[in-house]
Amino acid sequence: MSKSIDLTGKRFGRLVVIEKLNERKRNRVVWRCKCDCGNYKNVVSTDLTTGETRSCGCLKIDQNEVNLREEYENKRVKGIAKHLFKDKEPRKDSSTGYRGVTKYYTRKSKELRYRAWITVKGHSYYKSGFKTPEEAYYNGRLELEKIYLPQQEDKEE
Repeated sequence: MSKSIDLTGKRFGRLVVIEKLNERKRNRVVWRCKCDCGNYKNVVSTDLTTGETRSCGCLKIDQNEVNLREEYENKRVKGIAKHLFKDKEPRKDSSTGYRGVTKYYTRKSKELRYRAWITVKGHSYYKSGFKTPEEAYYNGRLELEKIYLPQQEDKEE
């Protein structure tokens, strides 16, 4: 049996080891740690020494804020997430085979027609009355993108 190292008082990332607990997990010593954010967490010694665990979970939350929110915001042009509109394939359940094109039937004559649509900053814009999905995409959806999506070179404004 190997001699365990006393980790009391040592820092591992945001965790400071408070005390050794009597319990064991995976046949390893468990330590009670206090995180910089004020939370407590019980951590296995090898998870501390290998860097597997560096916080109570707050580090992941903070990193997600940077990776998900800030990086997402950096890709916006005039407040619009342009990367969501670029070179996207239609959804697998698309009935038309084109992104932003849906089919509908006219009210009176019940004829099949296609509608192009786009949602920008919470507002939806439509162009309707196309006879084919191709026409709705090329003459409707792409035109809506030209009108409502800013051009990339306008990013500095």
